[in-house]
Amino acid sequence: MSVNTIFNKAILSAAVLSASAFSANVFAANMFTTKATSSLNCVTINNDLAQIEKFKQAGTYRFAKGGVQRINFDFASNKSFQDYLAAARAHINAQNPKANMPCPIKTETSKRLYANKPLQVVDLIMPFELKADNEKAAVLLIHGLTDSPYLFHDLANSFVEQGISVRTLLLPGHGTSAEALVDIDQADWRQAASYAIKSMLNDFDNVYLGGFSTGGALVVDYLNHNTLNESELQKLKGVMLWSPASEAKAGMAWAAKYVSWFTNYLDEAADIDFAKYESFPANAGAQVHALMKRIEPKKLKGLRNIPFFVVASEVDQTINSEATVNILARWHAQNGAAQAQDKLVYYYANNVEDQLNALPNSLKTVTTFSCEGQVYCKHVLDIAHTSPTNAPSNPHYGWQGSYRNCEHLTGTKLFVSCKTANAVTLGELTEANLETTPNLQRLTFNPYYEQMLEQMQGFIESTLK
Repeated sequence: MSVNTIFNKAILSAAVLSASAFSANVFAANMFTTKATSSLNCVTINNDLAQIEKFKQAGTYRFAKGGVQRINFDFASNKSFQDYLAAARAHINAQNPKANMPCPIKTETSKRLYANKPLQVVDLIMPFELKADNEKAAVLLIHGLTDSPYLFHDLANSFVEQGISVRTLLLPGHGTSAEALVDIDQADWRQAASYAIKSMLNDFDNVYLGGFSTGGALVVDYLNHNTLNESELQKLKGVMLWSPASEAKAGMAWAAKYVSWFTNYLDEAADIDFAKYESFPANAGAQVHALMKRIEPKKLKGLRNIPFFVVASEVDQTINSEATVNILARWHAQNGAAQAQDKLVYYYANNVEDQLNALPNSLKTVTTFSCEGQVYCKHVLDIAHTSPTNAPSNPHYGWQGSYRNCEHLTGTKLFVSCKTANAVTLGELTEANLETTPNLQRLTFNPYYEQMLEQMQGFIESTLK
């Protein structure tokens, strides 16, 4: 999600908007020179703060081309995944105002998909399939709220190198403009996830299901509400979740439903991040809240003995990680015969001993890693909700990436500082962090990425036996 807390953002949005006249002067006076919109690409657009303010005020990238339309694909059908990919590309091209913007972002996944072809935004945000040589399994990856499949470019390449083929899903309402989430329903996400999961179980012999944030909630929801036959259960080797949406950190998140009756957006931003929306519709918060209510621990009755690998952060300010632990404990408790080595909880915490006490002893837990020998280590305070899936080398979200997540500071002088400072501090948007570092950049990469990959590889090797 793009908000620290849904309810607090609803209150603060008026203050942010009232500061817009002042912030426009701040942006106009900064060191950057306004460029013609036609000359911008997905990298240079991040460097022109005066233009960013104009995009925000005009809603240039907030609205769909020609008005919001649904993807021309029947998720209730048995159409091939290739048919779905073609429909998704056509949908993005038709609706996303940045779809054909040049985007010279090269990842190992984009190289596999497009070789040396000049890239546009559509190429990097659309769902994709990568076939591994000597394939031993396949994984489906489902992104989070306001995100796109670009979020999995780093992980996808790692999977393929291990002989794991990859498919990704673009959730309805995503990949075009934030406006598309104003009237979306979480049932639309569940239907799309159901299509993708069924497709995986039909097309591959060994299957893993993976999800980030909302994508994680969709995986858990599917397994809890759908009965898998014995053949499907044999094929399903494990579940991998990163910052899974379990319960909102904001205690008043339920209010998003009612806020959406009066306003379309909790945040109206410039939406210059090609890979996700920066504007945040109130309905989006309401729908993910409704989805999370479906997977409360007391409602988890259909989960089977499926191995899981979970990454969570103690200080996550979008999702309550304690609720995630409660879900995992309930899942584990329902399956007393489960092998502990098939349950890996990768939990980033500062006070490790206290956090260990909160987890069931039967869950094997990986909690501590050191960040050493890298220049970014001294700049990272802790692990944000937005961090786990991206490598430090990611050309967009990594340490030297083209994008800085500063949306929590929009409309203030600190926004400029966050976007332009040479010495940056990164972490989660906790009160303590913001008090000590007012221009904090929200962390968008995982400083322990390689160590996570090692654990993930061990999980796959143990569950494929």
